Amino acid sequence: MSEPAVDVVVVGGGPAGLATAAEAARGGLRTIVFERGHALGEPVRTSGGSFVKPLRALGVPARCWHPVHRIRVIGPTTDVTKHYRRALGCVLDVRATYQWLGQQAVEAGAEIRLKAHVESALTDGDRTTGVKARDPFRGRYEQPARIVVDASGHTGFLSRAAGLRPANERSAVGLELELHAPGYDQDEAVFWLGDAVAPGGYGWAFPVGGGRVRLGVGVVRPDSDAEPRVLLDRLLPAFAELTSTGSPVGPIESHSGLMPVLPPRATELVGNGLVVVGDAAGQGSTLLGEGIRYAIAAGRLAGRAIATGTPSAYPREWRRRTGRDLAIAYAVNTRICTYGDADWDRVIRRLDRLTPRQAAWVFATDFRPRHAIGALVTDPSLVRGLLRAAFRR
Repeated sequence: MSEPAVDVVVVGGGPAGLATAAEAARGGLRTIVFERGHALGEPVRTSGGSFVKPLRALGVPARCWHPVHRIRVIGPTTDVTKHYRRALGCVLDVRATYQWLGQQAVEAGAEIRLKAHVESALTDGDRTTGVKARDPFRGRYEQPARIVVDASGHTGFLSRAAGLRPANERSAVGLELELHAPGYDQDEAVFWLGDAVAPGGYGWAFPVGGGRVRLGVGVVRPDSDAEPRVLLDRLLPAFAELTSTGSPVGPIESHSGLMPVLPPRATELVGNGLVVVGDAAGQGSTLLGEGIRYAIAAGRLAGRAIATGTPSAYPREWRRRTGRDLAIAYAVNTRICTYGDADWDRVIRRLDRLTPRQAAWVFATDFRPRHAIGALVTDPSLVRGLLRAAFRR
C-alpha cells in the first residue's frame, strides 16, 4: 500500500526531528514525523544536563528546566566547586522538552505518527524518495516524499545505508537512576572523575527539582570495557554521602542511552533526497555528552533550508555556528578517554584556577576565541591546547 506523497518525511521524533518538522511545516511544506515510540520523550535516554542561556535563545520555556547554582567536580584526590549567583547550568525535564517541541511542530502544521516504525528508505537509483513503514493503524505501507530527514538518533540507519556517514566505531554509553532523594541539595550538580568511578568517562548527580536527582555514569566504547551498571552500583555510597543524614533514597526511574562519538565532518549532512540531523549526524558535544540544544539548533537550520528549497545551505551554516566548538570537543574527548587518576587530578587543579564563568564556558563547550583569550591570562596551560585545536580546523 502506498500513501499520497508529501513534501517532507522526518524519521525520529526527538529534538532534532521535531525542530526540523516545525520549521519545514512553518514554511508551508506537508510534513510527517515518524516516531517509533508510543509518546514523545519516552523512554528518557539522556540526563538532560544543559545551559540556561542557549536554551533561552532557542525559546525553550523555563518550565522545561531546573536551574543549578553550583557545579562541583570531584576527582580521585581533588574537589572543586564553582558558585553561580545567577544559574548558568540547568537540567532539562526531557519529557516536557520533547513534548513542547512536539506541540511546536503540530501548531506549525506537521503531522506526528506515533508507534510508526520506519523499516528502510524508498529509493530510485541513488535518490531517496520516501520510506517503508508500519504502524498499528495502517499496517505496512510506503510513504513517498520529496525530502526524507534522518533524525533516527544513534543508529542513523538511513544515512548509513545511503553512505552519508560511517558506522559508530565509538559510542558513549550512559546509565542513570532517577532517585527520590529529598536530602540532596537541589542547587548543586556534581561530576565525579577517576578510574574508580568511570574509566575514561564520568559520573554525575543532576537535580531535577521536587526532591529528585539523576545519578548516572557514562563511558566510551570501545575505549573502556567497564560495565555502567557495576559502576553505578559503586557510585551509590558516594552519592549517599551528599544527602542529609537519614533521608530516604530510592529509584523512581531508570534511563539508558547511546550517543555516537563521530569525528567532525564524518557525516555528509545532505544527500540526494536525504538530510541528516541530530545524533544521526553526530551533532552533539562529545565533551560532556550534551546533545539536546545542539539537536534543536541543527534541526531548525535544516528545516528552514528545506522550506526555502536550499538544503545545501544547512551544512555550511551549521558548521559555521558550531563546527569549531564540536571539533575541539571531539579532540578533547579522544584525549581524556585515556586519562588516569593523576591526569584527572591535574585537570581539576587547573579548573580550580579558572573563574566560575570561565569554567562554565568549558562545561558548555563554548570555545569562542574571545573566551579562550580571556582565560589564557588565568591559566595558559589549559587554554593553549584548545586554541591550537580551534585554529587547526
